[in-house]
Amino acid sequence: MGTKPMVFPLDTHGHVYVLHNEADEPVCTGSRETCYRLLGIMLEVKKRADEMDMKTVEPIEQIAQAAGAGS
Repeated sequence: MGTKPMVFPLDTHGHVYVLHNEADEPVCTGSRETCYRLLGIMLEVKKRADEMDMKTVEPIEQIAQAAGAGS
């Protein structure tokens, strides 16, 4: 594990899910829809961060800009 964010079921009925990040750390638990929506947001932020020039901006500013909060 530890290659990309993934969603896993936490119960045998498939009512509760957990989202793990690239470091295999749990990010959130909730319904399947909640976990997949957050996964989509995480992947979009990562995509935007990868498209940015990482050499000219401080790391915290990169995260804010990738998330759409930067100016």
